[in-house]
Amino acid sequence: MSDRPGPGSSAKEIRADIEQTREQLADTVDALGAKVSPANVAAQAKQGAVSRGPQLAVLAVTVVAIVVAWRRL
Repeated sequence: MSDRPGPGSSAKEIRADIEQTREQLADTVDALGAKVSPANVAAQAKQGAVSRGPQLAVLAVTVVAIVVAWRRL
């Protein structure tokens, strides 16, 4: 089931497997680096805040209404 070279593999097959693994690892590291870059993290945080804006507005109005009602008691 695996494409990896086994015990009877040639040096050429093993080298090819190592090179393929290096390329996959490099792609993974690049993807992780892009995901955690400060610019991308900031953009994701901004997008999250923008998408939650209406919910936060409703929450703020609700809290103000509760405080006003409580003070009138």
